[in-house]
Amino acid sequence: MKIKYSIKLITIFSFSILATAALYLLTTKILVKSPLKTSDCFCLIEPEKNKYSVFEGEKFKIQFKIENLGRSLWTSRSQYPTFLSYHLLDEQENCLKYDNPRFPLPQKVKPTQSTEIIITLRSPLEAGKYILEFDLLKEKLAWFKDYGSKTSKIDLIVKEKTRPDDKYDLSLDYGKFTKLSSSMDEINKIFKLIRFTLSQNEVSFNGKTGEVCGFSAGTDYPQIWLRDANTIIPASRYFYDKQFLCSWLEEHLAFQKKNGSLEDWIDSRGKSDKNTTETDQESSAVQASFQIFRIIGPHWLEKKIKSERIIDRLEKSLNYVLLSRFNDRYGLLTGAHTADWGDVDMVDEDKNAVYVDKRTHWTVDIYDQSMFYQSCLNLVEMLYSLGQSEKAEYWQKTADSIKRNTDQWLWQEDKGFYRVHLHVDTLKHEFNEDNIFPMGGNSQAILSGLACADKCRHIIEEALKRQKSFSVSTISGTLLPPYPAKFFIHPMLDDPYEYQNGAQWDWFGGRLVYSMFECGTSHTAKDKLKEIIRKNLSNKGFFEWDNREGIGLGSDLFCGSAGMLGKALFEGYFGLKLSENDLHIEPKLGRESAKIHFYQPANDIFIAYYYSFDPDNNKLTFKYNSNFSHKGTIKILSPWPDLNERINDRKIHLDVSIDGEKADFKLQSVYLDEFIIFESDFKDHTAYILVK
Repeated sequence: MKIKYSIKLITIFSFSILATAALYLLTTKILVKSPLKTSDCFCLIEPEKNKYSVFEGEKFKIQFKIENLGRSLWTSRSQYPTFLSYHLLDEQENCLKYDNPRFPLPQKVKPTQSTEIIITLRSPLEAGKYILEFDLLKEKLAWFKDYGSKTSKIDLIVKEKTRPDDKYDLSLDYGKFTKLSSSMDEINKIFKLIRFTLSQNEVSFNGKTGEVCGFSAGTDYPQIWLRDANTIIPASRYFYDKQFLCSWLEEHLAFQKKNGSLEDWIDSRGKSDKNTTETDQESSAVQASFQIFRIIGPHWLEKKIKSERIIDRLEKSLNYVLLSRFNDRYGLLTGAHTADWGDVDMVDEDKNAVYVDKRTHWTVDIYDQSMFYQSCLNLVEMLYSLGQSEKAEYWQKTADSIKRNTDQWLWQEDKGFYRVHLHVDTLKHEFNEDNIFPMGGNSQAILSGLACADKCRHIIEEALKRQKSFSVSTISGTLLPPYPAKFFIHPMLDDPYEYQNGAQWDWFGGRLVYSMFECGTSHTAKDKLKEIIRKNLSNKGFFEWDNREGIGLGSDLFCGSAGMLGKALFEGYFGLKLSENDLHIEPKLGRESAKIHFYQPANDIFIAYYYSFDPDNNKLTFKYNSNFSHKGTIKILSPWPDLNERINDRKIHLDVSIDGEKADFKLQSVYLDEFIIFESDFKDHTAYILVK
């Protein structure tokens, strides 16, 4: 949590009714006719202009004068607060989105008095002509127009914002662009939203290491946050060059303390800080470095930052974690008592909640073990690539020990998931924490490889079960059930399903969906991916978090969510597995179709394919091309149910051909998924898979 650095986020929850409602927590179904007097609900809303022209997704301001023509006082701080809001209509005045952000009045407004207000909106993500119908409402009771008050309508023209990639035709030929077209229009729209979110968070400045390029975490977080930036790479790698891939991390390493500690964030002013309740900054740096290493190769690891090699700085950072955050009793890492992966402690109500002190309660938690375990394995591979086998073996043993002790102390066989944490001190609760399902830590346990295949399936089953039983709109719900009301003192998460205490976070939901693709539950993964996509399209952007019903809150343009949903989409659904020396294409489209062209600027590699399924002729066509120079595997999720069983029973026959020639293939089952696998180079081929 970037609590110290976002005044907006701090004040949002300082006035619980005012600002939570201001971010439209309620839906129109909650608004019901009430015994309000008609005379209470009359207003005159006069905008500064009646027409605006903006680009897709652009923020713009509107100024209003609002006059109270009724007989009662208006205030945004009451049981039924008064807010300004709007309905989004199309050009023909058909309603596209009824409930939208609420805007609190700047002051109390008595009858016959008026007030002025300036609000900031973000335009729709699709070009076109719209109408914004503004009205006042008594939250939980009624809109003023329901009582005969006149609304104010503003014409909005949204212009298309072109990008360099738009000029290219989608083809199988080499090209320095990333573009796709899916038979599912929602995927086309979310792809555009991912690209837009990245572009709105671009950061460039001169730092200790020279020109620094990277991404801020979101609208409310202008700094480059280490844990966030690590999760942006899976999406940004296909749009941005080597400078955006590497320089931000090199700058972070330049801020490394002598003891190996790394900061949480850095900014363009040369400032930095660390939320010490966390134990994942160093792990995040190693994981980000590993992604870069896999893309451009081991030579980058030997680059020196202030006369010290990157690989040595990474090893020093993990040693710092072992020396400063290791509990001998459990043989595991420690972290402050927060909400799963969160960084807000349970004892502070202000900005000090992200810093440890003598009042801090300590735990050994599943999230930090998963992050550290993954970073150990990443470091092992990087060290081996540089010929440092002795060091690699040490970190492999460290990883093995973390895995063994995590299984012993945190895995709950009777529940089928890892507990959120164990207390290191004498703290006891009046409720059973072990019943809380920490989706964030468990999804990271799958992603890191800490959870074996059997554990992965149990965790996924539990996540699906909890989503349903707690009525969460997508699989992104964290901490189900949440901690009780007022358990956390800080106003940002003192209520259930609020912020890190059980709200929806696609930052982790994206990891879980990707893991579902990898664990043999692709059909369910696609359903859950679509749920998340629809939620974000409805919200018109990636928000830091969403309430239980799926309404976006916190910082918008949240880049980590774009990165992790990009991973689920690009690597999971479209199946692109690309590194410097390996390429595997594993599409899991089933009976859907798509054309994709992905380009990785850091090493000038492109991958393109056309995937289509013809159900009438039981034929799958897969055309593919790349300038990747080595052979690899094509692993296609079968669009035919029970393929293995039907072939073994000789009910059907399967043929695979490449460019008209029969090809060798094999069938592989991964839990509920069935794959058709064949080896190939990637030089402009057409594969046909036919069932007879």
